[in-house]
Amino acid sequence: MKTRTKVIVGAAAVAIVGIAFATPIVNLASPLLAVGTHEFAVDINGVYPVAGGYFKVELTTNRPASVETQISSYSAGGENGWHSHPGVVAVTITEGTIEWYDASCNKTIYTAGDSWFEGSQVHSFKNIGTGPATLVGTFVVSKGATLRLDQPAPACASELGLD
Repeated sequence: MKTRTKVIVGAAAVAIVGIAFATPIVNLASPLLAVGTHEFAVDINGVYPVAGGYFKVELTTNRPASVETQISSYSAGGENGWHSHPGVVAVTITEGTIEWYDASCNKTIYTAGDSWFEGSQVHSFKNIGTGPATLVGTFVVSKGATLRLDQPAPACASELGLD
């Protein structure tokens, strides 16, 4: 078998195994609200003085970026499965309560009005309320990249019944 054929067959096998071991998304409605492209590398910061120092934010990319805003609503018991992002996402929960888990299965509870950031680290969450949990996320990823990469559950997830 030629090297090119081996690479293609190997990539297909990895994709199939990845799908087989990925954790499912449950009870989700998730439309995109806005999709845009910034055609150049980004190197921007904002600095603002505050008592005792300053607040600083930086965003740097090495190539064009897609910026996409999505609203996601999970019904009671809904979960988003273990995944990561090929960039960063700023998330705000606008309704409900979720349990969010990092790759070490450390739990954080988020409720309406809370915000956080996600990136290439594996994580998952589930709606623990009796009604919907609604989140708004703004993603910054490499131009043309998917917003989400499904991942297998970490070993700690099985021990805690999170897989």
